[in-house]
Amino acid sequence: MTIGEYIQEKFSLWSVEYSDGMVAAELARVNLNPSETITNEINLDNFFYNVIPDLIPMPTSISEGGFSISYNKATLLKYYSMLARKLGKPDLLTENTITDITAKWA
Repeated sequence: MTIGEYIQEKFSLWSVEYSDGMVAAELARVNLNPSETITNEINLDNFFYNVIPDLIPMPTSISEGGFSISYNKATLLKYYSMLARKLGKPDLLTENTITDITAKWA
């Protein structure tokens, strides 16, 4: 199975549509090729960390002509938060709070 096929299968499990062109472009950002064979050494965490924020504005359900598809946005957000912690990167999708640190300046 190729990296691109693996990613599309994972998106399919999540009921998320993401084009092969977008997958290829995002993989290029993390220096991976969608036609490479997936191996245990290939880590796609950065790919998903970069892509999930693009998925959030998508509708959570679509229905047309008796056909319906939906995904659980809350679960996707939790997965993103887990990736951010694992990678030591900021969780850009959580609510930010302002902390008063003026006492540290004195």
